[in-house]
Amino acid sequence: MLPEHHPLASEASRSISKHCAGTRKDGAPCTAPVMGTGGYCFAHDPERATQRREARAHGGRNRATRARLDRLVPATLRPMIGSLLDALDEVHGGDLDPKRASAMAALAGAITRAYGVGVLEERIQALESAQEVERGA
Repeated sequence: MLPEHHPLASEASRSISKHCAGTRKDGAPCTAPVMGTGGYCFAHDPERATQRREARAHGGRNRATRARLDRLVPATLRPMIGSLLDALDEVHGGDLDPKRASAMAALAGAITRAYGVGVLEERIQALESAQEVERGA
């Protein structure tokens, strides 16, 4: 180990990734990188509480993305996508076990595929009906 006053000692300490001193809701230590000099990440820094409240009040993460998704995604799938986006935030914040989120994503994928098959079936039936009407005319 290098003495504290050695020039390489300060270089080595700067290169070591510093993690937040906070604790997640599940009791595990936070692994997010430190922001600034306070020793905490954005989510745990007591001096940033006002900024966190303002960010939440402003609409949260990816508000515009969520609005675009709402226009593109069928209404029946919107709640599922909302749940997945919430789960992503919870995993990132340490409130949801990544394995549970992975299971949610797998189930959502199966639901989406089943929905897609149903939509395609409806479209095929509509095309076939239109062809039958043309043949009969």
